[in-house]
Amino acid sequence: MTSLPPTTGPRARLHTLLNAPAFRAEGNPSDWPALFAELILLTGDLLDEADRAGQRIDFYKGVGVRGKLQDITSLVSWFRTQLNPGGALALSPALLTRLNRYQNEGNGYFANGSFFASEFPGDVAFFLDDQRVYLDNQLRLAVEQAEARLALVR
Repeated sequence: MTSLPPTTGPRARLHTLLNAPAFRAEGNPSDWPALFAELILLTGDLLDEADRAGQRIDFYKGVGVRGKLQDITSLVSWFRTQLNPGGALALSPALLTRLNRYQNEGNGYFANGSFFASEFPGDVAFFLDDQRVYLDNQLRLAVEQAEARLALVR
């Protein structure tokens, strides 16, 4: 039996962000960076909670790029550190030039010269420098797994 997402608090906001139209092609292109940063922060908080409970979310599917191997919790932690230096969300103009997204399967170069490869058709991939995280195949899956595992230990 699948539980319903929470209706209030940070978890509700997390579920709202996972479904935000701003991340899809039809969304407002100027909205997504701040929403993505918030999504990473809230996902990171949830993954940290699962890890502290002995329920680390550690899948590797699609996580490694350019030979860097890490699990999803480590990847989200890296993104959070980059987007939240010193504990304050800071989307500086310099950081924004390093942040990109691509929807669908494909590869190429962004305007800032960063190479990208996206392997999941229909999914949205977010890139910061050469690191990539997928909305559905990684972030949504990590949230679902963390919530399910935390429900078992409560």
